[in-house]
Amino acid sequence: MEDLGTLFQSLITTDVTKTTHRDTYPAISSSRPALKQTGRTVLVTGGGTGVGFSIARSFIRASAHTVIIISRRSDVLASASAILQQEAKSAGTNTRVITYTCDVVNKTEVEALWDGFAAQGITIDVFVANAAKFSEPNTIFELGADEVWSQIEVNAKAPLYFAEKFYAQKGDKQKFIVNVTSQVASMTGHAGVAARPAYVLSKMTGTVLFQVIAQNVSPEKLQVINFHPGVIYNSTWEKMGIPRELFDNDDLCGDFAVWATTKEAEFLHGRYVWASWDVQELSTGEIRKRIDEDFYFLRATVAGLNGAFLA
Repeated sequence: MEDLGTLFQSLITTDVTKTTHRDTYPAISSSRPALKQTGRTVLVTGGGTGVGFSIARSFIRASAHTVIIISRRSDVLASASAILQQEAKSAGTNTRVITYTCDVVNKTEVEALWDGFAAQGITIDVFVANAAKFSEPNTIFELGADEVWSQIEVNAKAPLYFAEKFYAQKGDKQKFIVNVTSQVASMTGHAGVAARPAYVLSKMTGTVLFQVIAQNVSPEKLQVINFHPGVIYNSTWEKMGIPRELFDNDDLCGDFAVWATTKEAEFLHGRYVWASWDVQELSTGEIRKRIDEDFYFLRATVAGLNGAFLA
């Protein structure tokens, strides 16, 4: 257990900002007036459980007009919807909660989903790419091409197809994409991360995807941010016997996602950040200076190089 605890601790330790967070805090709080989502419609894939559910809840608390969650499982959606509707009632936001059963890798179902939005006059303002897939620890060759590719389809191809449909919507109103990635994108040498190479490959692919999308569009039109939500407690961790108090509070990832769809976060357009990093430190001082001056900082690239030159 001691070795497992040490391994787990190494997954959450970071020093990018001097201050790090395990819970939400005033600068990103969904109750902060400057972060209100009034009038916006938010779509969260994989929004019935875990990180996706927490993000949906935070957008409700931030007074989004409509929050749409999708999942493959109707029973999960029914349970999540009941809780989220009660959240909207308790928060007094009058947010509409809508659910759709949809397999994100089924092109026919995805097309029907977006055709339905258009037919109903629903315009999505915020797309949260959260649905993900991973398998038990194993090597690439032992998993086999089909399993590896299935993870790439969920973690990269499906988000691309959703993003394409999202971007193609009519109207000139600013849009926002929040891609829920993982620390695996920057920790490929970590023992716990290396044990799931297909997940690493697929999440890195998804991260680079949104990074490249952002390079070709102005944040005034489409603001795009990749973020690692933190380590959130779930049934997998419970089975491993790791105490719940060691985990990040799920309000942290939810509220960070809300903050990421505001003007305050525009300077992170196309970059990769952790929810635990202090946003006030990121936006000021030496870190902000490096973000403004170094194109490659907090972007996926080859370690040690800035383009063709030594970093």
